[in-house]
Amino acid sequence: MKTGIFGGTFNPPHFGHIRLCENMAKALGLDKIIVIPACVPPHKAALSLAPDEMRLEMCRAAFKAPLFEVSDIEIKRGGKSYTVETLRELKKQRPADELFFITGSDMFSSFHTWYRPEEILSLAFLAVASRENNFTPDFSPYTEEEKERIKFVNLPVTVLSSTEVRQKIRYKENLTGLLPQGVIDIINSNALYDDGLYEYRKLLLTKLDKKRIFHSECVSESACQLALQYGADKDRAAKAGLLHDIMKNALDEEHLKYIPSMTPLEKVSRPVWHQMSAPGFLRENNIVTDEEILKAISTHTTGSAGMTKLQKVVYVADFISADRDYPDVDTVRSLSRTSLEKAILYTAKYTIDKMVSLCKPVHPLTVDCYNEMTLLLNDERK
Repeated sequence: MKTGIFGGTFNPPHFGHIRLCENMAKALGLDKIIVIPACVPPHKAALSLAPDEMRLEMCRAAFKAPLFEVSDIEIKRGGKSYTVETLRELKKQRPADELFFITGSDMFSSFHTWYRPEEILSLAFLAVASRENNFTPDFSPYTEEEKERIKFVNLPVTVLSSTEVRQKIRYKENLTGLLPQGVIDIINSNALYDDGLYEYRKLLLTKLDKKRIFHSECVSESACQLALQYGADKDRAAKAGLLHDIMKNALDEEHLKYIPSMTPLEKVSRPVWHQMSAPGFLRENNIVTDEEILKAISTHTTGSAGMTKLQKVVYVADFISADRDYPDVDTVRSLSRTSLEKAILYTAKYTIDKMVSLCKPVHPLTVDCYNEMTLLLNDERK
């Protein structure tokens, strides 16, 4: 029997997941696909993550027999699950089955860095589905024997992500065609993904374009996750992340209305105006009066010396949000998982190098941020 293995957070499962599996089954002749929601420890769960049991229930509503079988193997195991551990267990349960581990081309680029990739390939074929047009796989990290275990399958590209779906849920948009009705019913009956910020979202719709709204949502999610990890207030982080770019699309006269004064350098540094005008706009219109949130918004672009935990969280979240694709973003994301300060130092240096390369002035707050982080981390190394 040829059995596919498809894992993920499924937060929530959507038609993009289902179509990917159905196309893979057709291309590879799979008899069954086992869908495995990942366990996510509570201390890592952001406000945007539905509980394990809810994600399992949504998967059962989305992935139907006879092709699909939903397994709670990783949720029951608890803690962090490595792919190789799951495959070992499945191989014991199904010794006669030929296993195909399904992943996207975005994950394949880093597969050789996973825990025990060589054992994964001995337990299952790696079935790689393209998630971008004209994708060319890099097989250089693998032996000839391992290459034979990797099946690259060109499939129609479905441009849909769980992040986008969650955004539509929060803006109360129509979900028909995005999610199976059973999943929609579970979300509605359990108020999943409702973080209580809908009134602020209505404001965003009047102030920002769609691309900037999506970015704001991504930053809010990243800020919440970092807050949980590093001990900042997650509700404040979510709100600050959502509103940090509220003035990004404002006209010059609106910025100047809420900026009491500017230095000569700031007058020619328009990309930082939105972080300067946003606190005034939010405060004077009685939208946000929490000074901790306003302070975090006021340094999200430049950073500064002496940042609070919340300021650090929002600053880093703006650099690592899911929509970011600048060359060094994966490095910053990796650093953010171990140290806020190391991520801040890297991004401050990245910003300074970029501005210097463009022969543009560097905001003194960024220089102060870089110097403080350099001194701090050098002291820690002693």
